[in-house]
Amino acid sequence: MPNYLSGIMLHCKAQLQGQETRERRQLDDDEHARPPQGGDDDVAASTSELPYMIESIKSKLRAARNSLGETTVSAYDTAWIALVNRLDGGGERSPQFPEAIDWIARNQLPDGSWGDAGMFIVQDRLINTLGCVVALATWGVHEEQRARGLAYIQDNLWRLGEDDEEWMMVGFEITFPVLLEKAKNLGLDINYDDPALQDIYAKRQLKLAKIPREALHARPTTLLHSLEGMENLDWERLLQFKCPAGSLHSSPAASAYALSETGDKELLEYLETAINNFDGGAPCTYPVDNFDRLWSVDRLRRLGISRYFTSEIEEYLEYAYR
Repeated sequence: MPNYLSGIMLHCKAQLQGQETRERRQLDDDEHARPPQGGDDDVAASTSELPYMIESIKSKLRAARNSLGETTVSAYDTAWIALVNRLDGGGERSPQFPEAIDWIARNQLPDGSWGDAGMFIVQDRLINTLGCVVALATWGVHEEQRARGLAYIQDNLWRLGEDDEEWMMVGFEITFPVLLEKAKNLGLDINYDDPALQDIYAKRQLKLAKIPREALHARPTTLLHSLEGMENLDWERLLQFKCPAGSLHSSPAASAYALSETGDKELLEYLETAINNFDGGAPCTYPVDNFDRLWSVDRLRRLGISRYFTSEIEEYLEYAYR
């Protein structure tokens, strides 16, 4: 919703500013008895757009009342969902979510990687690509795409050694080594002894050593968002921290890993809802209902057009504070 609304909100603001400017000019013209600047037809045409734009925004806000939010799909989280083995397979291995496999197959970038085509951060691109390659290799599908993804990893692994540490993704040093281990077990051709990888392994061990296991299981923490990078977990205790929507910390990746380990029904329903809303993929966090609503309220107020949306803003704030 933010991407759609942002443009129309800005357009609406521009029209309102234009209308106010014309009104001020008219007052000046009347005061100084000068002829009006610009044609009446232009003023009328521009002003007539305002009700349409205001109603368009209202319509979109109303349509989102029952939405869990809109955002972009994460190839990384989708890969973890694709890795889940069928829960009722009777020991036979097949993906629980073939839709996730299909999403991966449809969304490889021209250079062989997976990720956001409009943004390049080496850690993000490599972890997305490694996750997707591991998922495809796990099920033995889309061999050509796997090969292209693997070639991308091989050609760009060195970049990790030159990446600015300030740009390190949250949890990267925890989760990336786990995917590397999966890749190694699958026999994928990666230089696992690359110095850049050795540095990441060391950071993982250092961080894990600082995490008190009892604290991890005693109360909800942000570490729940990166559970897919953890081992030897007490799932009975951790499942007590599920969010109302059935997830662990609203993370599809962590929830998919937990589902693989536990078969929990609420986790299954949560992931089914996510991929159904994103055509087989899943975002890095879901749902984002509060974010969408508060973003909309913030934009309307910052743009100075909130007076036209009083009832919608009240409804959105009541939802957020419920």
